[in-house]
Formats: sequence, structure tokens, C-alpha cells
Amino acid sequence: MNNDFGFHINRPFYIRSRMPMKRIIECIGANNVTLKRWRKNVRAQQWYFDNISKTIKNNYWKSHSLDIQSNGGSTNIRCTTTNSRWWQLFRYQDAFIVNERGKVIDVSGNRDEENRNIEVHNKDGKLNQQWDIVYADEWKGEPTKGEMNEDFGLVVERDFYVVTEMSSKRYLDLINNRNMVLKTPNGRRTQVWYFHQQSLTIRTRYNNQSWDI
Repeated sequence: MNNDFGFHINRPFYIRSRMPMKRIIECIGANNVTLKRWRKNVRAQQWYFDNISKTIKNNYWKSHSLDIQSNGGSTNIRCTTTNSRWWQLFRYQDAFIVNERGKVIDVSGNRDEENRNIEVHNKDGKLNQQWDIVYADEWKGEPTKGEMNEDFGLVVERDFYVVTEMSSKRYLDLINNRNMVLKTPNGRRTQVWYFHQQSLTIRTRYNNQSWDI
């Protein structure tokens, strides 16, 4: 462990957002850095702290480090050739990845979306600036069919009913392919729901659409 920077040395890790989808930072094409869902055995999604250069290096593009574009003159984060200047030096402190000049790594626009750009901004404490460092040798991956998603409290792909605690004990049902109502149990697929891991949503077995406000 390098206590000054907050990382274990040369130990691959994922940089996982604390936003609801728990996406992670990936280096795309040895340059762009975006938010992506985890994919098994993709080393471009793994990083490690190099104690010689004091930079966060990519585990696939090993000559490349996290970098603020234009020698620190931009808000854009990229992955590029290591030069150990201030715009490549980051610390992990209390869930924030902080640059030498006090800027923190941030998900652009506070949008929890696939391929969302990674930037640096002044610290505001919101979830789009908070990260977990999860070392690859401790990474459990995402739950698969039949396993519990601990964050959402639901078993992946396991059918269930939603039953009111009111005296009627009616079931949540789907009508007109869209509207959700309470109805007596009727054995139809419109009353059967399941948790979809890829989208992290509750879906109906009737037409696979997700709950939506």
C-alpha cells in the first residue's frame, strides 16, 4: 500500500461508480475514458497504481495512465502515455479520486449512462464523484440467474408476485400493456415479475417491459 496515494501497489483494481448502476471506468482505444458496465476478463476495465510513476495505469494499455487532457488544461479525462506530471497524479481519499490540484474525477453531467464521459471538476460531494476501488482478486462479478443481488434485494431472473398487505391481498397486475393496478390472483403472466440484472430493473413476464415512473 502507498499510504500517500491510497492504493495498493501493482494490484489490479476496478474503479466502480457509487451511482445506482455501479458502472466502472474503462479505457477505450488507449485514449478515451468512459463509464461502462462490467464485462468479464476485460483488462481495459482494470487499473493499477504504479509506484514508480505514481500514476494510475491501465491493465491492458500498460504504458498509459489516467490523465487530464491538454496537460491539465481541460476537464476531460483520458488514458495516455505516462509522464508523471501533476495532471496524472491522483489520490484516493474518502471515496473521491483527487488530482494534485484538487480536482476530482466526475461522471459527466451526473448521468448514470453507458459510455458516459469521465471528467474532472471541483468537488461537490455528489454520487457522480464518488467511487469504490475494488481489487480484481476480490471482485465477485455480477450475480447470475438464481443469485441474490444484494444491492437490490432481489434474486436474478426468479419469478415473483407483488402482493398488497391490505386485507384484499390482491396482486400487482399489468393492464393495457402499460398501466399497473391491483387485481385478484388470476394466473396470468401480467402478474408475474422478475429482476433483470443487466438493466437492474423489475420486468414483467408478459412483455419484458420494466417498471417506470
